[in-house]
Order: sequence, then C-alpha cells, then structure tokens
Amino acid sequence: MAFYNSCRNVKLTGPVLSADCKDHNGNWIPSDINLSRYIGNNNGCFSTKTEKFFESATNVRLEGSVLHAQMLMTSGHWHDEQTIDLNLIIYNNDGDLKFKQHMHESILKTGSFFYLDGSVLCGLVLGYNGKYNVAEIDLNDHYANKNGSFQSEDNHFYYSSRNLTLDPSPGALTLKGELRNWDKNYQHAEMNLAICIMNDDGKFRFVRHDGFWDRDGWFAKTFEGVPLIGFVIAGVHEAAGNHEHAARALAKCANSSIVCVGVVVGFMLGESVGAVIGAGIATPIGIWVETEIKEHLIEDPMLLAEFEDATLGRYIGETLLNMGMAAIPGDPIANMTGAAGNEALKVTFRKALTNYTRQVVAGMRSTVAPTEVEEKTKILLSGIGDLLKGQPPASWSEAEEKVKNVLRDRGAEMVNVPPMVDFKL
Repeated sequence: MAFYNSCRNVKLTGPVLSADCKDHNGNWIPSDINLSRYIGNNNGCFSTKTEKFFESATNVRLEGSVLHAQMLMTSGHWHDEQTIDLNLIIYNNDGDLKFKQHMHESILKTGSFFYLDGSVLCGLVLGYNGKYNVAEIDLNDHYANKNGSFQSEDNHFYYSSRNLTLDPSPGALTLKGELRNWDKNYQHAEMNLAICIMNDDGKFRFVRHDGFWDRDGWFAKTFEGVPLIGFVIAGVHEAAGNHEHAARALAKCANSSIVCVGVVVGFMLGESVGAVIGAGIATPIGIWVETEIKEHLIEDPMLLAEFEDATLGRYIGETLLNMGMAAIPGDPIANMTGAAGNEALKVTFRKALTNYTRQVVAGMRSTVAPTEVEEKTKILLSGIGDLLKGQPPASWSEAEEKVKNVLRDRGAEMVNVPPMVDFKL
C-alpha cells in the first residue's frame, strides 16, 4: 500500500525518510529508508533508474508525500525545482518502508485509465521520472486473428474483428471482441494484453512472453507445477531476470512436490490407504507453502491472480483431488518401496524432507523460516500416523478454524459445509 496513508510522524533527514508505520496487527513500527539508494539525478530530474540524487541536490524537502529538490544538470547549472510523489515508489510492508522493485515493467502495476481508440491502446503509465505519461500502441501491429482467436507477434487482426472492448481488472487487462474464423463466422475471443504489453519508461512496448518456450507460454505454465521439474524452470526464470515468474514456478512446484512426497511416504507407512491419507495431509501443507512464497516474493497483479486464496473450498477440493489421484499409482510405488522397512524409512524421510524443505525456502530467499516448514513436516508425519490409527489430525480442525476466522473478518461465514475432521477411513 502507499506508505503515507498508513504512516505517521513522517519526516526527512538528509536523504533518509523515516516514519512510524502501522503493521497488520495495528502496531506502529519505526522504520526508515535512504532515498538516495533508489532515486538518482538524470540531468537535473529525478530518476528511479539511477541513485545518489542527494549528492547533487539542494533545497531538498518533503511536503506530505512529495519530495522536492533542485539538482545539477550535466551543464553545471541548477535545474528548476523537481518533485516526485514518494507514494508511487515507496510502500509500507507490514511496518517496514520498502522501495517498489521492478515496478516499471507491468502495466497493471504502473498504468491506469486504459482505453481503446479503434485498434490503439491508450493510457497513462509511470516513467522512471516518477510522472505518469500518456502512452499508446497500435495493437493491430502486434496481434493477429488465427481462425477466430487472438495470436501475438503477428498483425492485422483488426480488419476481421468487431465489437472490441477493453476489460480491466486487478489481474488482467483483457481485450475482448468477436473475430471472424475460417468459416466466415464471428466468434468470441479475448487476450490478456498485460502478458506482452510492457511499460518501457512511460511508453508502451510489445515484448512477446506467451510463445511456446516463453515465460508465460504453454511449456512454462504446464510444467511449473510438476514435482522437481518446476524447480528447474524456476532456475531458468531466475537466470533470465524474471524473478517473480521464478517465484511462481517455485510456489507451484513446492506445492506439488510436497503432495508427491506425502503420497510416497504415506504408501511406505500404509500402502494404498496410506498413500491416500498422505495426499490428504500433504495438500494443505503444500497450499500453505505455496501461499507463503506467493505473499513474500510476488507483487505482479497478473501473477498474483493466478493463485487462488487459501480458502476452505480450495483445501477440500484439492485434498479430495489429490487423494483420488493417490489411489491410482499404488503398484508402481510398491515396486519402488516395498522392500524397505517402515522404521528406517521414517528416519530417512525426516532427514530428506527437512533438507528438501530448507532448499525450497532458501533457494528463492523466501522469508518463510525453515523451522516453520520443518514444523509442517512434523504435522505431515504425525497426521499420517493419526489417520492410520483412525484419529483425525488436529491440523485439519485448526486449518478449518483459521479459514472460518478469515471469512468472519470479511463479513462471510460457512453454511452447511461438513468439517474436514469428520473424514474417517
């Protein structure tokens, strides 16, 4: 959120912005940030692409959330006074002042007032100077009509389209309309423009990201959730500088990998029934890890929209789905694990999963503490044992109660939903 509306005692001392910031619990936490580390001087104007503005500035002051200063130009003369609204680049992260990293790429984060003029997308987008700039791009130069569907990195869709509209939402900027197919009939089509239309220093720029091998293409989205393979894709995203897409892959793969481990260890302890129970116990834990990674590492609204909230419906739905799938591969798992002893496997699994979860968390600099994940691992193991004994695990009722509290806070409640703890063998 913009820092100024959730902070008090805001002041500027040299280049250091300090304030008391409200956290999620309503507590006021003192925090500060050196603006000169994130704001620079571009020929007398503010720029968030460079740093150390304060070294060549005078008359620096703060009025509300707006920073004022005069800065030297390359000619050696002082430029007219410049301003930048810090609300656009500084936010309150649960009581801590932070700079918005990678803020200039996503048009959902840095744009507003989008509209269509024929085939031209128009809007306001934030530049490195901290100002909103008028921008436009002709979509007809970058999208084609492929048998009644939009296709990126081609052109001339406009001449076989009708009833075009723009539907902005928190997670997408959707172009909708009707396109003529090969049978010369018009059919509904839509395309999320936020995937390929980027903000390039206050201007729209087309960069294809939805090709087969691209970061939002079929291959990445299909295999990011595959156990272990998703971690490789996360590494590829990270190497390419797509940090939030790497976090998306990590979150999805961590979830599926934890469920996979739950199935295997459950089968080791209780064969086919144990595999089903392991999937049931592991699913809420996988969703928890996925949610933690998402909340700490992803800010892009489009990527956030790809994750569902951890509601009771998702816990139940995914749990039942994973439990059903776990009942299928019993014989292959038996072939791999049948010769091993249960007690030895318990010890080995605890060590292996502890190391695995440490890598999941530390690999992407997540703020989820490894000890927290280890605690969830203990819940996984003890929960499988409880259900094998015919006892419902306490973690299910605890998770259900947390979801109920969240719904109550939002003014809603669960009606006629059977509690998870009623599940019996």
